[in-house]
Amino acid sequence: MSSTPIDTPQSWDIEAGSLLLPLVIAHRGDVATAPENTLPAFTNALSAGADGLELDVRLTSDRQLVVFHDHRLDRTSNGAGRVNAATFAHVRSLDVGSWFDPAFKGQVAPTLDEVFESLPNGFLINVEMKVIISGMKLIAHLVAETISRHQRWDSTLVASFNPVALYQLRKKEPRISRGYIWSKRHPYPIRSRWLSPLAQAQWYDPANDTCSPELHRKFRSRGQRVLAWDTDFNCDMAAMADARLDGVVTDRLAETVQQKRDVASQLKVS
Repeated sequence: MSSTPIDTPQSWDIEAGSLLLPLVIAHRGDVATAPENTLPAFTNALSAGADGLELDVRLTSDRQLVVFHDHRLDRTSNGAGRVNAATFAHVRSLDVGSWFDPAFKGQVAPTLDEVFESLPNGFLINVEMKVIISGMKLIAHLVAETISRHQRWDSTLVASFNPVALYQLRKKEPRISRGYIWSKRHPYPIRSRWLSPLAQAQWYDPANDTCSPELHRKFRSRGQRVLAWDTDFNCDMAAMADARLDGVVTDRLAETVQQKRDVASQLKVS
């Protein structure tokens, strides 16, 4: 094993395969202890020992950013309808906590500004832009402006399934690291990554059940980092370490953090 430090980087700009253990990224925050994509889920992820977190942003009908995963409000709020058909004020008036537990009644969908203000500047954040066609340039510019306002160029990775949105981000602020997401379930050309040159991504983020050892080696040979799912490695931190995976996204934060600590202890002993 290399003597590369196990300390958590405060930047997404790392050399591919350089970490002894992958970054542990909490998917939508610590979703076992708080409703997804809320400030409690994000601060709990930090407290639980995550190296970073992943969140989602969408545009409202009046062209503002809000942290929300689904394209509809129904599942994780007391509202209904599409997020992009609702005003920012309406989305912010909704309860996004009670569906998870009555203790979180009154939680509101946060803004990206609020997320940045709630977490240390060096804590890694992966912002996924949720956009299909309408608003590709706007969402990229708003995200870039928010990151710049908080001077989080190094500690923020912006990812998307949409390579055109990533292209717009690259033009607006090339200092921000970009992650290209794809899935076997997507149609061509997204599934085949034909449009990835538009994004010029530094990170590749295969959706669940999409990563393979061959694909991982291919990206590493190009100097590109891989942020995969824990389930793609059978939730085995030792296997992730052997593959020199750069980062892992998990919904099982406490267990994954503990695994990382256990493997790190073994590495220090050896």
